[in-house]
Amino acid sequence: MEQVRQFRRHTTSIARNSSYEANEFYRSPEVINPMLIRPRRASEPDSQASQPFVTSLSSSLTQDSPLNDDNFNKSLGDVNNSLNNLNINKSIINNNNININKKLNVNINNNGSVSTGGASTTTTFVNINSTTNQVPVISRKFTKSTFSGFSRIGGNGGNHNHNHHNHQNHHQQHQHQQYSSSSSSSNNTISTNSNNTTISSSSIDNNYKSEIPPYKMSSLNISNNDLNTQNNHQTKLKKFFTKSKKDNPQLSKAHELMEQKNFHESIIYYTRVLDKHPGSYSARCDRAYAYHQMFKWNSALQDLGIAIQRHPQKPRAYALRGEVYRLMEKFDMAMIDLSKSLKLQQNAFAFRARAEVNCSLAKYAEAISDFNSALNLEPNNSYTLTRRSKVYCNLKLFPEALDDLDNVLMLDPRNTSSTLANRGEVYRLIGRFDMALADLNSALEREENNTLALERRGALFRQMGKNVEALMDFDNILKLNPKSVFGHKNRGEIYQALGNLNEALYNFDEALKLERDNLSLLKHRSEIHRLLGNYQSAINDLNHALSIEPNDAFLLRGRGEVYRLIQCFDLSLTDFDKALEIDPGNAFALTSRGEVYRMLRKGAEALNDLDHAITLIPNNLLARESRGALNRTFRRYEEALRDLDYALQLKPSSVFALANRGAIYYMLSRYYEAQIDLDKALEYDPNHAFTLETRGALYNTLGKYDKALSDLDRALSIEPENSWALCYRGEVLFTLEKYDEALEDLNRVLDLQPNWCYPLSVRGALYRSLGCYTKALEDLTSSLRNAKDRAYNIKYENKALLNRGSVYRIIGKFDEALIDFNKALLRDPNNIFGLCERSYVYYSLEMYDYALLDINVVLVIDPHNSFAQNLKSKVEFAQNDKNLNDDNKDNF
Repeated sequence: MEQVRQFRRHTTSIARNSSYEANEFYRSPEVINPMLIRPRRASEPDSQASQPFVTSLSSSLTQDSPLNDDNFNKSLGDVNNSLNNLNINKSIINNNNININKKLNVNINNNGSVSTGGASTTTTFVNINSTTNQVPVISRKFTKSTFSGFSRIGGNGGNHNHNHHNHQNHHQQHQHQQYSSSSSSSNNTISTNSNNTTISSSSIDNNYKSEIPPYKMSSLNISNNDLNTQNNHQTKLKKFFTKSKKDNPQLSKAHELMEQKNFHESIIYYTRVLDKHPGSYSARCDRAYAYHQMFKWNSALQDLGIAIQRHPQKPRAYALRGEVYRLMEKFDMAMIDLSKSLKLQQNAFAFRARAEVNCSLAKYAEAISDFNSALNLEPNNSYTLTRRSKVYCNLKLFPEALDDLDNVLMLDPRNTSSTLANRGEVYRLIGRFDMALADLNSALEREENNTLALERRGALFRQMGKNVEALMDFDNILKLNPKSVFGHKNRGEIYQALGNLNEALYNFDEALKLERDNLSLLKHRSEIHRLLGNYQSAINDLNHALSIEPNDAFLLRGRGEVYRLIQCFDLSLTDFDKALEIDPGNAFALTSRGEVYRMLRKGAEALNDLDHAITLIPNNLLARESRGALNRTFRRYEEALRDLDYALQLKPSSVFALANRGAIYYMLSRYYEAQIDLDKALEYDPNHAFTLETRGALYNTLGKYDKALSDLDRALSIEPENSWALCYRGEVLFTLEKYDEALEDLNRVLDLQPNWCYPLSVRGALYRSLGCYTKALEDLTSSLRNAKDRAYNIKYENKALLNRGSVYRIIGKFDEALIDFNKALLRDPNNIFGLCERSYVYYSLEMYDYALLDINVVLVIDPHNSFAQNLKSKVEFAQNDKNLNDDNKDNF
């Protein structure tokens, strides 16, 4: 065994540093920690634990009332005066009373007042049919041996001198049957180490005595004649208390119901007990325990508060209240009560509960220390060993965790299947999938319906990429427990990974019916809704989740992304800004915010966010795509192509990257490459509007007007308000001389963006063709005045210059026309329309040589250009006529 442990320590020390990849899936905060023993209670034995520090419960909140016995009150002074005589006969009394279970300590001070001595109640730790859902209860059998695990702290300190007289009850001690555990749990009682401490035993109801207010001896004159009467009354009182402990049928029934885990009924019987004996500390704690088992925290706290108020030096109520506070996640208050309990009497239950509090606060070193203390008191407590193994896993001390689980396997063979499931989980964490699978299979061979083992094996199959096998395990879990949130959640995640979004949505819906406020489930379902395009449903889920956890950066990022997709950019920016305040280095939030800035045409802010995101994650596909598109709008074509090429290496089927690269090739007049990218993008997504509009513009440039019109019609059927598609289609319709339809498209755009130079230039040209020269000049002049990004809009600005020059020519403003034509032809020297128009201006100005120069260039480019040929004939004729006239003038 020692050699096995040494080998294990060697292998797990390596796995401790290299288990990131092996456990990447379970590092996500959304994933349920499979090492968790559900439900997480320090008091729950996980089908294998021994008994925590709990006792019997209490009932009504009825306050104690003083004993109404006139004879007793009258003769109390006689009893106190006669105590010295009773002390003389102490040895005789001790010999005649063998089975005593009560001691009454009466302290008489120098002033003659009577006070109760520090009598304490002993308790025994036992199981009460402990299962994974129940906490063991402390029995009502009170012996010194049961306190071998406790250290009695405190005494009767003070400034007064006290004489202690011990009065023992004359009744036989009754044997009480301890609560036995069910077949699925351990029968082990908490084993303790003797501290050789002396603790006086008193009956459960001796608390009555402590409730009696002190009496001044000076006010009571007790004669020797009343001694026998007082002794008889005291004997009667002892018998009353003895009967209340031994023979109370309500109490016996309450214990029986507790053993059956019928907590609701047990509360009723404990209430009846407390109605008669409201001072019973253990019964009140018992009822608090039952309330705690029924998740009635306030009722449990009320009972425990009363118990602590009446008996502040007893540890048990503090321990129970600390456990209740822990389950309510009030960890500071839990820590105070548990520490107080341990200060009064050290016990394994309080150590365990405090260890669980430390685990919840991620104070794992302190948790280990408390578990160690609990194990010092109970070395063979399998539940404590199991819980400590979980903390070792959190600390990545996997060899120690495996050692603990090996010990549990030897100590508790009845719960082998659950322990094997836990050990299999540890092997999974260190990447030993073969050994993990062996343990989990072995666990399920022993107990085929072991839900814990099925959960662990399903999770293991998921990590191994065996989704089909994982689904089978989760299906079996849901057959055993149709309300298993874990089963629905994991099955939903598997269906999501397989792309079956509708099945995934069904499972998340079912899980959220059971836990409507589960943040992890809300996150997953909102993502499914987003992927399905159910954006409002996604926002509803995220709003609900954020109402629970307003500062969750993941939720803020998710909602910001949905707002981005529906183009609510201001709301999106608000969420991303807040998310980045919480988590400044989150690459996803930086990328998405950069994309929002890009859509808002805030290029500098967008580029800053995208650069930062890519610095954090160089293989960030979305950031590469977005920065490539941003650089395209900046006309930084080389940088844009570099990012888009990188994105296509990461994902060759990226429609966004293909469409943007195709658009860049189109802008660079690399039409063949542009069409390849655009065609491929439309193969992956035939309804991608940006790709359709870009290919429509490409077809228009290539003179394929029918194909252009087809693509643009499809784009506008998808996005009816797509301004670029409307402009492109308006231009195509204008070229096809469908002026009315073209004018309709252009007017729709200009109604929304009246100063956009591109549609203004096209509409101005259309008005020129229709002979509406005044409107044409207005549109064309406005287009040229509003051309802000001249580098990007140079093509449209040239068109505006050429068309305005043509209008000027038609209305006879040749000088203005010549200025416009010269500007346009300086940028595009081979523009046939511009050359023809300028040559006509030259012809009109009788500058025939310049006119012929432009016409000759046109005929070189297009030898069959009829306009140029006709104009050349006119120019040559006019030039010859002019020369003839000049010769005639010379002859005269």
